[in-house]
Amino acid sequence: MNRWQKTSMGGAGSQFPSTHWSLILNARTQDETRRRLAIENLIEGYWKPVYCYLRKRGYENEEAKDLTQDFFYEFFLGTKLLQAADKKIGRFRQLLLTALKRFVSNIERDKKRKKRAPPGGILSLSSPQFTAIDLPRSASTPEQAFYHAWIADLLDQVLCEVRGHYNNPHMQNHWRIFQLKVLAPALQNAQDLSMKQICERCGVASVEQAANMLITVKRRFRNILRRYLRNLVRSDSEAEAEFREIFGFLSGSSAGL
Repeated sequence: MNRWQKTSMGGAGSQFPSTHWSLILNARTQDETRRRLAIENLIEGYWKPVYCYLRKRGYENEEAKDLTQDFFYEFFLGTKLLQAADKKIGRFRQLLLTALKRFVSNIERDKKRKKRAPPGGILSLSSPQFTAIDLPRSASTPEQAFYHAWIADLLDQVLCEVRGHYNNPHMQNHWRIFQLKVLAPALQNAQDLSMKQICERCGVASVEQAANMLITVKRRFRNILRRYLRNLVRSDSEAEAEFREIFGFLSGSSAGL
């Protein structure tokens, strides 16, 4: 299964959350039910960047899993770190990464440190996704591993929604053209086919028709990505900055998007 045919990079249990700041506020509420659900959603959406950071830092799978548990326990339940999440001071993921760096520095200084998370942890890390997860190959630092995992989950969610719009027999060629011309070269290092070759593969009558279909899907992709990003930041200008960053991450392939 191609990665853009899944709901997330790690499987159905690892969806990127619609992390509105209201969700972060709910994680700080005194209402136990709302607080628990908000924390679960935040952890579900961000465990993979944290885990990938720890693996890239040099920790083996089991130790990285344990430390992921401990970090989230400390962040959400054991300290006042969550209280520092303020919409006025920037992106939640940057706050999370800064806290993670501090957490790792502390545990590496304290070799006798004991586990803080309760038995069984605060999230399930026993599912097959933890044995199948691929670390971002292009990440050369732990920070890049964190960021690349974050982007990968976001793109999986966006592409899943985009694909859903072209899931009927009359529109499937729209998605196939987008997949062959944009996704495969950008995400799988596949050959960059000419539009004529794509027309032959998809049974489209003309290059002009295929180009128009591709433009339609690209436009939808951009609009959905912007909507997702707008949910994660405090302003349209920050959403645009994130948008440009993601296209920079995709490097030369971003021109196709």
